[in-house]
Amino acid sequence: MLRITSSVLSGSTALHILDNERAAQWSPSDLNIYTPRHGLQAFVDYLCASEGYSVTKIDTSKYPYDNSSIEKVVHLQRTDHEIDVIQSSSSSALEPIPLFWSSHLMNYLTADGFCVAYPTYTLSGRGLLNPFKLVGLQIPPPRSINAMEKYVARGYNFRARPLAWIFCSYCSLGRL
Repeated sequence: MLRITSSVLSGSTALHILDNERAAQWSPSDLNIYTPRHGLQAFVDYLCASEGYSVTKIDTSKYPYDNSSIEKVVHLQRTDHEIDVIQSSSSSALEPIPLFWSSHLMNYLTADGFCVAYPTYTLSGRGLLNPFKLVGLQIPPPRSINAMEKYVARGYNFRARPLAWIFCSYCSLGRL
């Protein structure tokens, strides 16, 4: 279905697959599939008809995603498995990915390959905060802080600027 709909797997599941050094420390709670504008319905129909998932919610509001390139999110569930099918507002499933709150999540898997946008940082457990997601380009909003805490517990640390790791190499708490 990824190939047929030009969709990609991204989010915490893609990170878990690609960063196997920290993978044993945590498990993703859901699966995020990003589709181009034209691929959403086919993917949702497949998951419902062939895999036994049910739609639990359709979210068309920009909040809580705070990403203008996300058009719609369809939440599906089957027993204890959850999938979010996320529709891009364009013809590319990749458009939302560079707008994620941190670089460590800017990864994806296709039917035939994968991409790690920041391999040196991601595979060493580091995430650069997206400056466009910082309040006043300085402070992460509460939603990002909650996500940061979750990923700090998973072995990642974050900085607003790459030089902060050099100047603050003694810092290992994952805080700015």
